[in-house]
Amino acid sequence: MRFSTGVSGAAPRIGLISEVAANFGDFQTPNCLLYTKFGAVPFLTNDIVRQIDGLPRITFASLSFLREKHIVHTSFGKGLAKLSGLREFPVFLFQSDPTDFPVTRAVERSSISIWAVGGRLPVTMPQYAQCVVNALPAAFQLPVDNETSFRDVCAPGKKRCQKSVERTLGYASEIEKLRSSDEVLAGIPMLFSVTGGNDLDQRLRGLAKTDFSKASGVVLDGFFLDCIDESNQPMDRRPHLDCMFEVLPKLCLQLPSHLPRILTNIWQPDEVARAVTCGVDIFDGTLPFRLSRSGLAWLYPGWMPHSAATTTSRQTPFPSWIAFPLDKELLKGSSGSVFNQPLQEGCSCFTCQRHNRGYISHLHSVNEMLAHILLMM
Repeated sequence: MRFSTGVSGAAPRIGLISEVAANFGDFQTPNCLLYTKFGAVPFLTNDIVRQIDGLPRITFASLSFLREKHIVHTSFGKGLAKLSGLREFPVFLFQSDPTDFPVTRAVERSSISIWAVGGRLPVTMPQYAQCVVNALPAAFQLPVDNETSFRDVCAPGKKRCQKSVERTLGYASEIEKLRSSDEVLAGIPMLFSVTGGNDLDQRLRGLAKTDFSKASGVVLDGFFLDCIDESNQPMDRRPHLDCMFEVLPKLCLQLPSHLPRILTNIWQPDEVARAVTCGVDIFDGTLPFRLSRSGLAWLYPGWMPHSAATTTSRQTPFPSWIAFPLDKELLKGSSGSVFNQPLQEGCSCFTCQRHNRGYISHLHSVNEMLAHILLMM
């Protein structure tokens, strides 16, 4: 796997990832990955995925499913892409799923922990390596102590950030030893993990101790963003988000310019755009799944036909999102025109061309699976 960029040094960067897999074209950056859960795109069948234009050609997969069903993957032996039926979509394998919230901290010096359907699963470095070999990804993230990103009442302190750096370096050393005795593992490109919470000094210390000569990419992991109060209710994440965006550009300046930079757990469009200006190249692409599972449809005023934008938007504010099912009070006071409209005026996708808001609201009211499928599309 090779990465080339037309702009070196300053951000944002425009790059190209090539030689990802056989018969695979170039992957332009900045870009998002195609998020998958249990090896498949959530809510969509493989036939539907192939018919949607403009999808990212590289998928995001997490280790939890591979570890939980390791017997199945070992016996199959042909990799995650072929097992899922999306063999033309190369897989980037990551340790954690950014859409899942771990229950508690459980990382150790010799193992990391993943949270699968059945609960916590400790994963030693040999087990981690075996999961990678079973998946046969186009690239995989090295193990990382990313528990500095877990939801808490306050950001982790300097000592905790220091431990995350030391453990991550130790994991990388163990994987390197395993690569020397496993030809299959040695042939899979590695995405080095850079951690240290929101502490810039600790992240730079980790960079100084990391040898990037064998790296094919960098994963910026472990940023603390989601704060909760004593009753476990989410609080404003903007202060921690601002802290991350203070660290990010300084960190990216110290990273090797020939390696793509991947940032997970940043999914809102304004946050993604802001991270691109800091020098990040690739994101996890979880936005469609996060919205669809919550029954939300985001709207973009810029996609409206020019005539509609100049007439209707002046009369009524254009909403930025729709929550399904629609409010009953809105149903009573509406003449019906709202429900006969597509989700997004001017959009050419299957959902907007063939279905209206009222029908999608009905599907959510009766808990039809098609409701999430249409939003995901």
